[in-house]
Amino acid sequence: MLSYTRFELLRTLRNPRFLVMTLLLPVLINVAFVQLNAARHSAAELQTFATAYMMDMAAFATVSACLSTAGNRLAQERSSGWFSYLTLTPLRPIDIVGGKILASIAVGVPAVIAVFASAVLINGVRVNALLLLAALGIVILGSVTFAALGTVVGLITTGETAYAASMIALMFFAIVGGLWMPRESMPEWLGAVTELTPSYQIAHMGSGLVTGASVSIMEALLVFGVWAVAFIVSALFAYRHSAVATR
Repeated sequence: MLSYTRFELLRTLRNPRFLVMTLLLPVLINVAFVQLNAARHSAAELQTFATAYMMDMAAFATVSACLSTAGNRLAQERSSGWFSYLTLTPLRPIDIVGGKILASIAVGVPAVIAVFASAVLINGVRVNALLLLAALGIVILGSVTFAALGTVVGLITTGETAYAASMIALMFFAIVGGLWMPRESMPEWLGAVTELTPSYQIAHMGSGLVTGASVSIMEALLVFGVWAVAFIVSALFAYRHSAVATR
């Protein structure tokens, strides 16, 4: 599995679209939104706002990276015949599905680091390096869900529909997941739903870690675990169905 994961990762990193959509876009949004709102806040308020938004964009970056890497690329591979070739190799279903998931997670890490760097160097976020490293760990842990979801999308859509499906999923987890809309501004019922999404838990847990706020680690782990297991199992079933259909 690790050899296949390394192969997938190198293929993705050679793609120019990866650099633009996955690395640059979250950084640009992070810098632009914080700078545009800087005049509305005092120095202390801006520090809190910029730190929270850094974690929102870190979560957005990993969701975007996982969905685009696993979803769009896998659907294109199925359309081009590459997936059919993979099903004939000695690789097991868990090797291929697991390799896609691990590669997608790895692709998201540079994007998250780029967001952190822009927050510290440009937006003036002051944070302990060890706490920031812990926040990165939370992002990586939560990204398993989205890498598995991207794999499901790639296995059940076509090359023409994968992008639309990935964008719908991205918008859902960005909006309902509280990355583009504060939890406090939502109706109570929607806020309750938001707290059950992995994207919210990534941002909420990460922000809590770097600011010292009280957060529930067990709640986040439970949310991550339930979503991840559901999508990994779905990916394995979708793989078996797609593998049979291509033969």
